[in-house]
Amino acid sequence: MIKINGEIVTINKFPDGTPRVNIDINNIEEDSYDGSPCIWIEWIYESNDEIFYLMLVKKHLERFFTNVDYYLSLPYIPNARMDRVKNDDEVFTLKYFCDFINWLGFSSVYVLDAHSDVSTALLNNCVKENPKEYVDKAISKIGMRNLVLYFPDAGAAKRYSDLFPELPYCYGEKKRDWKTGKILGLDIRTNGIDLKDKAVLMIDDIIAYGGSLYYSAEELKKHGVTEIYVYATHTENSILDKEKGTLIKSLENNTVNRLFTTNSLFNGKHEKITVMEV
Repeated sequence: MIKINGEIVTINKFPDGTPRVNIDINNIEEDSYDGSPCIWIEWIYESNDEIFYLMLVKKHLERFFTNVDYYLSLPYIPNARMDRVKNDDEVFTLKYFCDFINWLGFSSVYVLDAHSDVSTALLNNCVKENPKEYVDKAISKIGMRNLVLYFPDAGAAKRYSDLFPELPYCYGEKKRDWKTGKILGLDIRTNGIDLKDKAVLMIDDIIAYGGSLYYSAEELKKHGVTEIYVYATHTENSILDKEKGTLIKSLENNTVNRLFTTNSLFNGKHEKITVMEV
């Protein structure tokens, strides 16, 4: 989905599959940021086709609005999982994706809770936004009483814990089969917290099937935790896959009470998933 100053761009297709994009220039007004005229383009990722649509939209606007700054809001960075290559036959998709965005020439690119620091380093004029406001919304629904934050590994604890200095936290230490990458289990590092009868909010940046959080929830229950919630900034629709998905099992058997996420990536529906708009 692509928006201009908050309005969705209509994109249809011709019979051969090529895009037909309609933009009513007369209904677009220049915005203002830091005292300068600007236009905001927002890309809520739904498919890789949209990178081409983004180019069409930007180039079309430049024909009519020449003396403005263009800002891109890109909450979810596609291709961020391919942030390094090990062999010559692997294509560095993240780098080439960022090269394309840089070629479009935005004054700033705003990203939310990026999965990889490599992606933000490769994007020119990148502004990194943390997910605190969305986590705070989740906490307001859960309540602060007896609440403990949980992070799936030490790296996530370092990344997020400073955003919530008023709340105690613990984290997980995964046990993996390093040949296959499969998670075999994990240990909970409690930081000296007695987790019995506590409510826990597990926080992560992105979920595909939710394996790490599934195992985390199982271990937290063994420590006496009574309520478990999950917040993930970016949630792939694969979370709903009942054959491959693991966290969905925790939601449906009530091990996990609720998942909070944003619409940066997720566009599915489930009665136990709360979606917040970015």
